[in-house]
Amino acid sequence: MRDALPRDRPEQYGAAAWVLILSLDMLPWPWGERLLALTFVLKACVQVSCLRQALRWAGAQSLSGARRWRLAMALLAHHGRALARSAIVGLRSPEAWRPYVKIRGEEHLRSARGGAILLGFHVGMPGSDIALRVAGQHVRWLGGNRVSRGWSRPAWRPLVDGDDELEIDAGPLGGGVLRRACRVLLAGEHVYLTADGGVGREAFRVPLPGGPLVVRAGWLALRTHTQAPVLPVLSHREGPTHVVTIHPPLPADLVSCEMILGRLFEDYTRRFPEQCYTLAFPPPGGTTALAA
Repeated sequence: MRDALPRDRPEQYGAAAWVLILSLDMLPWPWGERLLALTFVLKACVQVSCLRQALRWAGAQSLSGARRWRLAMALLAHHGRALARSAIVGLRSPEAWRPYVKIRGEEHLRSARGGAILLGFHVGMPGSDIALRVAGQHVRWLGGNRVSRGWSRPAWRPLVDGDDELEIDAGPLGGGVLRRACRVLLAGEHVYLTADGGVGREAFRVPLPGGPLVVRAGWLALRTHTQAPVLPVLSHREGPTHVVTIHPPLPADLVSCEMILGRLFEDYTRRFPEQCYTLAFPPPGGTTALAA
């Protein structure tokens, strides 16, 4: 039986990228990811504005000459890989992905009493909440709907059924989703959401070379109402492996949170500048999402 094709194209994917995603999904993993990475490098040769922006980011990391160009090309290739991973192109089942998932800092999650807020960011590879579930952690996701041929497969449905789609800029606890998240946390479950997505109004900005990280306030409202610990979660790619790192809980006061996140991202952009596409290409209006 052939996998069902999604009827509607999700708004986060451009028309051309959506056609590529559906086509490349027929290839075994990771060939679809590799070809989409190459496509986005070649695309920049036509859309010169993308190439200029990538070079601008690379220059902001104090690189010049050939090193600047290499980082720009790696950044564009990473965008293609991340787009493919957001649709799990070529990944037929969680079992096929499990050998390529590595979790670091699980002791911080184990030491959390009751429910914890796992605070993700749009850097590295998407799907860290899924990676955590594949590794055996029970995590609820608050974010946009996942739609692709891959996500429609029966093997993946148990991992994504029951997730909630957050309303953009829902206010402190506006809408039903954040209220449900409070109930989930108070019941002792873990909730994963992104700090730089469309959840809540802007709380603060972390200055970084090449452009700031915009942190929104949805997680602060959840913490205020539940007193749940907030654990920053960062991901990066090591070859084919998706590495998820869980950091110690953030302190209670906002100023200290800003300082700690600033240090985390200064280190991250130094080590993995090619995996910071949404920092290099900030979306209009500050609502972070993969685009094509």
